[in-house]
Amino acid sequence: MDFTSLYSTRIQTNFDDDQALILRRIDEKCTSKDGLKVTLTNYYRGLPIIYPATIIAVERGNLDLDVNPQQAVAISDDRYTLIRCNLFPFPVLAHAQYVNIKKHAVSLNKLCFVEVLAERRAAVRLNLDPPVKATILYDDQTIAGELIDLSTQGIGVTVDSYITINPEAEISVRFMLPDPVLQKQTLLKVSASLIDISGDAQPYLYKFKIAPEKHQEQLLSRYSFQRQVEIIKGLKEVVD
Repeated sequence: MDFTSLYSTRIQTNFDDDQALILRRIDEKCTSKDGLKVTLTNYYRGLPIIYPATIIAVERGNLDLDVNPQQAVAISDDRYTLIRCNLFPFPVLAHAQYVNIKKHAVSLNKLCFVEVLAERRAAVRLNLDPPVKATILYDDQTIAGELIDLSTQGIGVTVDSYITINPEAEISVRFMLPDPVLQKQTLLKVSASLIDISGDAQPYLYKFKIAPEKHQEQLLSRYSFQRQVEIIKGLKEVVD
């Protein structure tokens, strides 16, 4: 997963010095009588997975932890996690060097301070698996793409060709979505406004804010709930 869209770095001095500071302060706190409580967060398929973890050791630039088994699955898949504790004003992003799901063990490195942009969202943005065909309707153009994530307030669509879109223009996005209640595919056409285009090569990710009508929002909410159930079920199946 490309998780770079979830955060922005908050370098305090430089990367190396910040990492040395993080490891040193964690090590000092862990060896004190008070100990250190940390919580890990992963946006697994877009769903926040949050569990406490226990620091086992700080050695040679690595942070070794005992983690919740579901967190281990998320870290194994994402290859990152976000560390929170009361030592620092910002969350700490860490890359996974080693993960053993059966032993609930992870080893992390490349630590840096970040701001979590995903927390600014008013609704959880979930990844679709598999993606759904989508059409962007803009200025008499019909642009084919794939819907890869959605919430009740925003969607992400990948497009093979880079096309400039005026953020102030009237845009619609059309796609089919399963209705878990009616158990059928339903066509949605939602009003949208462009937030950002990311990617240095195809496919490009077009991020939209959407303004669904009430009945559309209800369908999006039902689908989102069902998708969260599927993601959690998938985590448990890997652990079991």
